[in-house]
Amino acid sequence: MDNTFGYKSRLVLKLLLGFTLIWVLPMMLMLFMSSKHLQTIQDVTAEVTRVVLISAQEKHLKDLLAEEASRLSSLFTRIQDETYMLGSYTQALLKAPSQHSFKNGSQYHLNREGFYGNATNDGNSVLYVPRHDSDQDPVIAATESLDLLMKPLAEREVRMVLAWMVHLNGVTRAYPWRDFNAMPRDRKVTSWPFFYLADPSHNPHKKVIFSSVYLDPLSREWMISCLYPVYIAGRFEATIGIDITIENILREISGSRLSKGSSSLLLSGNDIIAASSNLPLAALGLNPKSLPHGQKLSSSTSPEIREMSARIQAEKGNIGRIKIEGFNAFVGHGTVEPLGWKIVYLVPENEVTVPANESAQKILSETMEMRVNFIHILVFGLVGVIVIIVIVIIHQSKGLRTLLWGIRELGSGNLSHRIPEEPTEFGQLAKALNSMAGNLLQKKEELQKAFAVVEQGRKLTAIGRLAAGVAHEVNNPLATISTYAQMIIRRNDIPSDVSDHMKTVMEEIQRIQSQLRNLLDLSRIQSPVRSDVNPNAIVQDIAALVRYETTTRGVTLALDLCPDNRTINADSSGLKQVVWNLIRNALDALDKDGTIRVATFYATNDEGLLSYVTEIQDDGPGIPDSNMPHVFEPFFTTKEVGQGTGLGLSIVYNIVRDHNGTIEVRNLTPKGCLFKIVLPVKQGE
Repeated sequence: MDNTFGYKSRLVLKLLLGFTLIWVLPMMLMLFMSSKHLQTIQDVTAEVTRVVLISAQEKHLKDLLAEEASRLSSLFTRIQDETYMLGSYTQALLKAPSQHSFKNGSQYHLNREGFYGNATNDGNSVLYVPRHDSDQDPVIAATESLDLLMKPLAEREVRMVLAWMVHLNGVTRAYPWRDFNAMPRDRKVTSWPFFYLADPSHNPHKKVIFSSVYLDPLSREWMISCLYPVYIAGRFEATIGIDITIENILREISGSRLSKGSSSLLLSGNDIIAASSNLPLAALGLNPKSLPHGQKLSSSTSPEIREMSARIQAEKGNIGRIKIEGFNAFVGHGTVEPLGWKIVYLVPENEVTVPANESAQKILSETMEMRVNFIHILVFGLVGVIVIIVIVIIHQSKGLRTLLWGIRELGSGNLSHRIPEEPTEFGQLAKALNSMAGNLLQKKEELQKAFAVVEQGRKLTAIGRLAAGVAHEVNNPLATISTYAQMIIRRNDIPSDVSDHMKTVMEEIQRIQSQLRNLLDLSRIQSPVRSDVNPNAIVQDIAALVRYETTTRGVTLALDLCPDNRTINADSSGLKQVVWNLIRNALDALDKDGTIRVATFYATNDEGLLSYVTEIQDDGPGIPDSNMPHVFEPFFTTKEVGQGTGLGLSIVYNIVRDHNGTIEVRNLTPKGCLFKIVLPVKQGE
């Protein structure tokens, strides 16, 4: 007892000394060394955090710019495509006006001011002809069909305020309806920039273009137009346009700011196309009393802004900073294709740096608590290690007991027992023992199957001998009957009808003898005797053998044999047994009016080896899924007692295996079953 107590005391003393050397001293040393680095961490953390957060904001700004530029590019590209489509259709109309007879339902007349058109909104496009004459009627009639495009265009393109066509002869058509009588009377429509910017002098390449910002004479709104020139026989005759107000563009960019204080603007060259409402015009050196759109950054009173504008135009996209009196900001810009316009964000510097400084301060406060945390770590570490050691000792002892108990179970012959596998050394040993027990159990099952196969072979041999003896005993009387029947037929003194009946008897005797020969051939149980045989001929022989029975039972036996009558190296008797058993099984599975299909063909596997394939298919109820794993087991049968031995498919399986072939079975949809046998053309392949 004293020795045990002394041993435990020495063990505890050793553990405490080990804990002191392994945990206490290193942690105290770490605490001392770490305290010297804390101040350096505090000094560096603020600047590093500020730089990292600012870089993250710059990356976010760059990603947002790329996304916004891509979105605006898609918008303007779609408007260009729609303008081009409208222009192409108008060009087709004006080339042959008389061939277009569409009527939109509007009633046109001259009003008191001499304008020809529909002066009220009737739901169709507006026609406006200031000076009407009969030469304009073909264009007026043809352009009524523009309603077919303009109406759907207005419904799907919510940013469009007006789609229109202006002809050189003075005919104007637009949708939706607008009161064109309010147009200034001192100028022709064709003299306005939204028309002549598409003529050859301003658009020599005859492409879809966007106009600069202008004041609409009808709505008195600032807008831009997408223009397309219409040429007939090489002559400029009309302009097609789609109008978008600055207000619509403002809605596109107003929600794309990085923060609450940031602002955004859209530039065409140095011209401001649109800008958010909080754009700091005064800080940018622009006129704060005027609207942003229409002003130019190159006209700024600040040289820094003018330099920034030139840099924006020279670069495809970038992030930079601008510092002028009263305004410090991050400036990011991206290119809106295909116009070459620029989307620009202005983010006040304090909206980026203030959050960075706050985050840095939080990190500084966290570092101040690190010293206290080191002490806590030391105390909890010591307690934790003691608890862990105790748990490990208990756990290891438990694992050893479990392992010993499992070994006793396996040693007593219970090979199905499994030892719990834990992530420890004992668990690895348990895993090895479980694997050994599994292998032994598998070998035991394989040995039992081998015994079953031997027993099956013995029974099959006995059955074969019995079948051969029965066939021999039946064949001898048949030979005697055949002899006397032939003697009777040769006599001349018997009536003719008796002679005919005896010939029928001889035919039936020959058929019985043929069946007996086939039975002897099928029942022969011996090692395969391989030779070059025609497999199609074997299938045909077996089909002829069962043809009478299938006919009497109302079952159709369909053969689909390959035209290739080459030979394969196989055992003729064995192949007959395979085909006979599978057709018989299919016949037993069918009711009346069923069908058995036998197909053969040659196929090449993945390794390029040629095989002979036989498929036997029926349209019966199929094999239950629960029985599928057992169909090739000896003596397994679902037939009633006395109706089957369960040996047929087992014999088939062994014969195919002896030929180095494969056999598979599967149910068909919606009903039926298919057996597929694959035999190599040459044995050993």
